[in-house]
Amino acid sequence: MPFCFFFRLMSSWVRFRCSTRYFPRTLKKNRSEGTSDTAMIAHLLEAAVTSNFALQQVQQLEMELQTEHEHLTTPCRLLATLVMPEITASVDSILRNHSASQNCKKHEIISFLGDCMECFFLNPSDEWNRRDSIVQDFCSQHRVDVTGSSKIEQLFMGLHNIIVLEIPIKPEINERLNSMRARLTSATGKSHASHSWLPQMDYIGGDCAIHHTVRLLQLFAGAIDSCPKSQKMYLDPRRKGMFGKPWIPGRSRKMRDMDELLMATLLPNWTMMCRQGIMGKVRFPFESELCPLFMQLRSYVENPRKPVTWSLSFGVHAVLTGLLEVDRELSVITKVSKSVFEQYFAQATNGVKLLLKEETSDMQNSAVWKQNLVSVSYLENFGAAAYEERSIWNPLYSGTILSVLSFFGNLEAGCTLIDCQAQLRITLYLYHGLLINGIIHEGEIPLLDILYNSFKECKAIWQGTLPQRGELVQRFWICFGMGLKESKQMAKNAQLYASGSHLPFDNFAEGVKFCRGRKLNPINPAELATSFRRVCERDFSDVCDKYHTPEQRKTSQGSEQYMFAVRTNDTLDHLEHDMQLHSTNLISIAYYLEQFVCSLGRVLQWEQLLQPFNLESNEAMRQGFTILFAQHLLGALDFAQDPLNYEFLYTPMGLCSSTFMLEFFQCIPTENVLWFQAFPPGEGEVITSALRT
Repeated sequence: MPFCFFFRLMSSWVRFRCSTRYFPRTLKKNRSEGTSDTAMIAHLLEAAVTSNFALQQVQQLEMELQTEHEHLTTPCRLLATLVMPEITASVDSILRNHSASQNCKKHEIISFLGDCMECFFLNPSDEWNRRDSIVQDFCSQHRVDVTGSSKIEQLFMGLHNIIVLEIPIKPEINERLNSMRARLTSATGKSHASHSWLPQMDYIGGDCAIHHTVRLLQLFAGAIDSCPKSQKMYLDPRRKGMFGKPWIPGRSRKMRDMDELLMATLLPNWTMMCRQGIMGKVRFPFESELCPLFMQLRSYVENPRKPVTWSLSFGVHAVLTGLLEVDRELSVITKVSKSVFEQYFAQATNGVKLLLKEETSDMQNSAVWKQNLVSVSYLENFGAAAYEERSIWNPLYSGTILSVLSFFGNLEAGCTLIDCQAQLRITLYLYHGLLINGIIHEGEIPLLDILYNSFKECKAIWQGTLPQRGELVQRFWICFGMGLKESKQMAKNAQLYASGSHLPFDNFAEGVKFCRGRKLNPINPAELATSFRRVCERDFSDVCDKYHTPEQRKTSQGSEQYMFAVRTNDTLDHLEHDMQLHSTNLISIAYYLEQFVCSLGRVLQWEQLLQPFNLESNEAMRQGFTILFAQHLLGALDFAQDPLNYEFLYTPMGLCSSTFMLEFFQCIPTENVLWFQAFPPGEGEVITSALRT
């Protein structure tokens, strides 16, 4: 079972590593083609999604392991099972010859040896370190005589030497350690090299030994426990270099050379983020899906006296691996990811400020607008200048932050903000009506093409397939919350108007009556982006395996590794397909759509008709606009013989609205609405093929 655990742990590791090793090559390719460096953000998001899937699989492995073997509750106990069979046999022999109870089970010996190992992983000064009492407690529990207790004590001290030789840190590397290694080699005839416990596991053994990371995390837990929560955690300058030389990208490929970076920079900054920053003070939806590492770190900081978990060790190990993989491109990744993060909030802030200047809109006072905007604004604290850049803008951490911003901030909250005044559905219905009448063609307004294609599957907006000519008005009112009977009546009235007939009653008043109290159905981001459904809702019901051969499927189908690979590949494929939507700042666009709708009423000279509504409320004003829009503008596109030149209030509806739409959206600067460059599907680096089982 331990070997199986480490094999599956390494399988998870391969999936993360292959998603980060492409960065140097991708950056070089982008520069040769003149592509913006911000295109790398797509790969950061892919790396974050892959690592989160892998980290969640490790969490599942831990739970399964502890369910099957209740005593293997810590990394040290599992390591003892794997690498100390001879010592386990020696303790068992001592107990058989020197114990009065004679009922000690093998799993109890393994637990004891694992706990002994943990004592040497901890600081000697840690209050919860049982180094001075663990042997005595074990011997008392099993009624071991004096001779047996002495032998177990000798094994305990020998265990200390084994651990120091296997996982040395700089304070322990001295002449005494080298001399000890030489004596053991001479006495046993075997080499006692460091980091030899997990042979033939390149990603979690050897120079990348994950148990080295476990020991460092256990050591740092003592520093967390001794530092008051209100105090900032910084390394004393006099102890600089205590764990080694400063790590410089490109100079070393060994993870052990990153001890100083981890202990003096990364962990202190993460601790402060958990105690005084956003990671400790804010809980938001999809935490376990979007940032499981942050949750692991928060638990670690809040409970420093608990043994570290494999999940936390795996996550921290992934951060260090990401730093090694990107090599000398780290500075570029840091600069670009930080600037893209800041660009998102600069665009959103610009939209909020411009909204204040739109006198005919009261959207800024909408409760929905305020609440969601506050939720998104909290995320800006992830980029606080108080923290060292490498602790935030390394590949995995920055990818996770940008993933939270994209999936939660931009899609989850953005889908609410972009239509909080019905501005999105009004714009899309007009655009669709102009398209099906041949007045405007796809490709003329790229920004609307992005929105139109992204929201085609949205049930809240279309209530089914895209409406044809003759269905626009009725479908629009249904999506506006109106019942079937009332929407049919409104469509019939619009058709009579478009044919030149005069209604015997006040159609405007009837529309107001039908609109009162209607609520818009909310937009579900899972309908727009399958990647959102995969990542945030963990819905894999319709995954497709495109990368395994029939023979591979036959031999692997149903296995955990196979399902993990298929789900990861499928998610990354959909993420690539949805990248254009992810790269579009929906909060910024929410403002531009609102401005368009407000301006359209002025262009079509509807102000006088809307004046009575302006005296009531912003909601009433928008309802009044919606009635005019649906009955006369959409009605012309739906039923008029000549929709381009059909006139209402002496204004040609199709001609005027299409001309204004073209001019308005073509004047919006790209840098105000796209926060990074996204490759069209199929043009980016395809990394999913490397994730085959």
